[in-house]
Amino acid sequence: MTSKEMEARSGVPRANIRYYEAEGLLCPARAKNGYRNYSEADLAALEKIKLLRRLGVPMEELKAVQGGSRSLSEALDSRLASLAGERGTLERVERVCGELRRSGETFETLDPGTYLSVLDAPALPPAGGEVWWKAPPAPALPEADTLPVYTGLTRRLLARLFDEYGLLCLLLAVIALTGHNPSLASGLALQIAVQVIWLFLEPLLLRLFGTTPGKALLGLRITGRDGERLTYSEGLTRHLLLLWYGEGLFIPIWSWIQMFRTASRCWNDEPQPWDADTAYTAAPFRPLRHAAGFVLASVLVLACAEAANSYSQLPPNRGPLTVAEFAENYNRQAAYIDQSPVWILDETGGWKRAPDPPGGTVTYTGASWRRDHDFQYTLEDGAVRAVTWERSLENTEEWIYLPVNDIATAATALAWSRADAPLWASARKGLISGLVDADWENGFTLRGNGAVVTWEVESRNFYVNGDLAAAFPTDEAKADNSLSWRCTIALEG
Repeated sequence: MTSKEMEARSGVPRANIRYYEAEGLLCPARAKNGYRNYSEADLAALEKIKLLRRLGVPMEELKAVQGGSRSLSEALDSRLASLAGERGTLERVERVCGELRRSGETFETLDPGTYLSVLDAPALPPAGGEVWWKAPPAPALPEADTLPVYTGLTRRLLARLFDEYGLLCLLLAVIALTGHNPSLASGLALQIAVQVIWLFLEPLLLRLFGTTPGKALLGLRITGRDGERLTYSEGLTRHLLLLWYGEGLFIPIWSWIQMFRTASRCWNDEPQPWDADTAYTAAPFRPLRHAAGFVLASVLVLACAEAANSYSQLPPNRGPLTVAEFAENYNRQAAYIDQSPVWILDETGGWKRAPDPPGGTVTYTGASWRRDHDFQYTLEDGAVRAVTWERSLENTEEWIYLPVNDIATAATALAWSRADAPLWASARKGLISGLVDADWENGFTLRGNGAVVTWEVESRNFYVNGDLAAAFPTDEAKADNSLSWRCTIALEG
């Protein structure tokens, strides 16, 4: 029979049944799918456990009786002796309360010595023949006979999402602050990195604090059966079980099946396989504290990640730039946008080939890789105020790639170096985003972030396509064509 059927037939809540299993009093068989399969013998054993626990037989006594090291009579004699002592204690308390009430004492005049001596005096044998004036209520199973397990799907899921996506934001922030563009990172590699880091980090957090950031925000806590924090190995084992039973090791289709089973267990108020030997507790849900705190913390994490990303996009040199400083800014922005630029600027502002990447050399061929158009710099008091470059060619059959990336790189290197450039990337993107819809065929002027980008172009028998970021000669006149363009990026003010 299933856990639900066992609960219905015995009248014992599943939380108690699970606790007795954890204590070794019940050992149900397991089906192939991992679910418990209770027998009639298990039901009979549970009925005996239910009776003796409701009689107040201590758990250790019950284990000893079931194990055969102590007889049932001995256990009941011990319980009767305990009840007699409890009854004598209650009678003595009742007698002292009555005497104290009849004495008319106040708190200021109370002399506790006499009454304490009565409470501490040796117990007297109970008088025979007493009867209850009404039947006492039937004793319930002890509250301690449950292993706490919180099965709420929403809070558990939100806690895990916060932990994993919070770690992802932290990882992206680290990537950005080390000078790499997080948008160019492999999504699969990032997900694998998050799972590997979290595999070892979550057990450490449970060992140190008994919770994780996401769980703490929603009032969730995980401990061992004794209420103590899990050991690292216990936390690691729990996480590995969660990866298999909860997420199916991210194997296509199988992971969806496992996640559906996980949700079903939550809906049926059943513990998860990875929580079999743990106490998963939840504080009463308080909207102001838990929901509002969760939302605020999520916003804070996203804001910090975006602040790191925005800061990482700023060029290294700020304020008025020398040519060498502009070149350094350009090279850094080119590396951030492209990660592996072919051409960079030297200290004089001229082009040079970028060093070959570690582990080998790269051979670049074709006219598109040639840099036959140098930057021209306009200086004011030694500081760069404008950057201009131009190119002209005629009678060619080659495609000419428009310098869209060069313009974006030079614009961020110059405009974002201003001392008043805003921190947030969204406030600095106006000038760059305008390049997407610019009129590359007829020319344009863009303003933003304290700078002006001017594009002038003249063509004959050339087709200029901004969407392709390229210009190519028409088929009819490949031997009689010309193309010239000039781009200027200048600071305003």
